Amino acid sequence: MTIAELHAEFDALRVDELRLRSSQKWSLVDPDVLPAWVAEMDYPLCPVARHVLRELVARSDFGYPVIDEHLKAFGDWVSREQRWQVDPALVSPVADVMAGLDAAVRRLTAPGDGVVVLTPAYPPFLEMLAHLGRPIRECQLVDTPDGWQIDFDAVADALAAGARAVLLCHPHNPTGRVWSPAELRSIAELADRHGAFVISDEVHAPLRSADFVPYAAVSASAASHAVTVTSVSKGWNVPGLKSAVLVCQEATKHILDTMSPHEKKHASVPGIAVATALWRDDGGWLTAVRSYLDRTRDRLRAWVDEHPQVRWHRGQAGYLAWLDIRELGPNPAEVLLREARVRVVPGTDFAPLGSAAGRGFVRFNHATSLPLLDEMLARLGSVLD
Repeated sequence: MTIAELHAEFDALRVDELRLRSSQKWSLVDPDVLPAWVAEMDYPLCPVARHVLRELVARSDFGYPVIDEHLKAFGDWVSREQRWQVDPALVSPVADVMAGLDAAVRRLTAPGDGVVVLTPAYPPFLEMLAHLGRPIRECQLVDTPDGWQIDFDAVADALAAGARAVLLCHPHNPTGRVWSPAELRSIAELADRHGAFVISDEVHAPLRSADFVPYAAVSASAASHAVTVTSVSKGWNVPGLKSAVLVCQEATKHILDTMSPHEKKHASVPGIAVATALWRDDGGWLTAVRSYLDRTRDRLRAWVDEHPQVRWHRGQAGYLAWLDIRELGPNPAEVLLREARVRVVPGTDFAPLGSAAGRGFVRFNHATSLPLLDEMLARLGSVLD
């Protein structure tokens, strides 16, 4: 399909059909609520993925997978798309991104070791670290006229105080920031100075609208202490297929050596098959999605410009917007659900209990059709106006 044909499909999304889906985004809201909360897109499945799944069913092909072609396809894709050369021997399938991050944190740190987290942060990061007994060393991003910036002094202080790792989200969820090579090199220098590791979640990278350099590829320093976890789940909207990859470096390959064989086999057969095909050739679907998300991002920008009560730094990747709507109080998500019947994620979910990092903010997902986005924004505007 051409980009124009795919965009026409995206424009034609119907709410009554979306409500038939069983995933959390649409099934866990009341019939009159429009969901902009869970980080998944509303767009129809990529035709390549649909074909792969049908072929698996036709062949009854759900036995134990062979992963050599899967790892080769991943290596070829990041080489082509991100100019990053990875050694397949240092890559392992895992069930999903959080499983990969969990495996890395457990093997690079010990219970009681602090882990640096840049807040606002993806809530499962906070939940995982609490579960593993790794104290969160919060470093709040700085709101500047030029956008969200890392407080490197805070990161340095946390590492100097004994934090053993930095849990990086690149591109960043929820702000959509793509960290620049200079910013990544600064993180790498601090990690080296204090003997720490950097664990980088790069699942939103396929949806970049700006240049993207993987953390591990930014410098020899970064590569020496990096672990990367990524997946097709966000870029091609298939999180339910349960397939991701954990990418180590020479200095971190002991993670793979100490993982049990069954831990490396938790990725699903359909997930591996679909990811392999998408990394090889998705028929232009990702290109179409990127350009459509540019349009939804533009639409959101125009709406924010018309509503001075809302502040937003436009992101460079993904489909998540970190909106400052503190005029509605410390928990605007509650107000928007009650009065606009639009569900978003409360900003307070993105910081440790007691932190001020998310008060007055919401995370808004704009990965839907332009007509449906317009309806959501009209509802939000009715509350603000």
